[in-house]
Parts: sequence; structure tokens; C-alpha cells
Amino acid sequence: MSPSYLFKTVTVGGGAVGKTSIILRYTTGKFREYYSPTLGADFAIKKMELDGNRVKLQIWDMGSQDFLGNVRAGFYPGSKGVLFMFDVTSRESFEELTKWKREVDLHLKGYECLVIANKTDLKDERVVSKAEGKKVAKRFDGVYLEASVKLNKNVDDIFSKMAEMVLEAR
Repeated sequence: MSPSYLFKTVTVGGGAVGKTSIILRYTTGKFREYYSPTLGADFAIKKMELDGNRVKLQIWDMGSQDFLGNVRAGFYPGSKGVLFMFDVTSRESFEELTKWKREVDLHLKGYECLVIANKTDLKDERVVSKAEGKKVAKRFDGVYLEASVKLNKNVDDIFSKMAEMVLEAR
């Protein structure tokens, strides 16, 4: 099936929030138990059918280390959507979202935005509330969604929502 649309998206956020894991889960169905930092950037492709349209998502996984800022800058252009991810058990990863938003806005204009709260399966360790996440998503002019990549909860919905938002905005 050849796609009617090709949409480039980028996934940003602090280290170990689940960026690589969500992309792997969505594109391969597999979950990786161990953490291995992404150096630079990587990408995966997934095709889907959406409202009678064939859509091909090109999903970029951006390394989060500070020294990669110049490298990441070259991967933003052409992106139609951004997934801002944080770990609900890490207040630091949540607070870093503002820094990620500034970086994205420096390199990209007119994109669709999702704020993704990951690791919701760790209920007893949660330190960031749903209300806080929704507040940031509103400030980013985006949509807030929660996920557990480990349990494969809402993973497909996140990428379907992103594709739907980009399709509607075109």
C-alpha cells in the first residue's frame, strides 16, 4: 500500500522517559526492558489507514543529551507533529518539558503537539498528576494523553491521534 500522505513527527523529552520504547512498541509491538540512550537521532516508519486515507508516519527519536542540541537541530525541519514525553514518576522529566518546547519552537513552526505522560503503570511511584500534565498541554496548545508503554496502553491511540491532528491541520 503506497501512502497518500507522509507525515514526519519527532519525539522529544528527557532521558529514560520512554521515547525509544514507545516508538519500538508502536512499530514492532515489542517492549524493551532495558534503557539504552539514543545517541543523535533514529527513526521508524509505520503505515496506517485513517479516515479512508493512507498515512505513512515517519517517527523520529531524538537523543536527549544536552551536547546533542546542534545535532537535533537538523532533524526538526519538515516535522508536522511533536510528541513531548515525560515520565510520571520523574518530576524532573516533567519540568524539562518547557526546555524542550523552547528548543522545538526555535527550529519548527506550525506543528501539532501531544504531551505524553508515560509509565502510568507505576501508580505508587507517580509524582506528576494528570491535572498538571493537562495544564502543560494547554499551555503548549496541544493535547494531553497518558500511556504505559510497558503495558501497551494507549500507544496506538497516541500515534493515531497525532496522524489525525496533522491530517486535519494540513
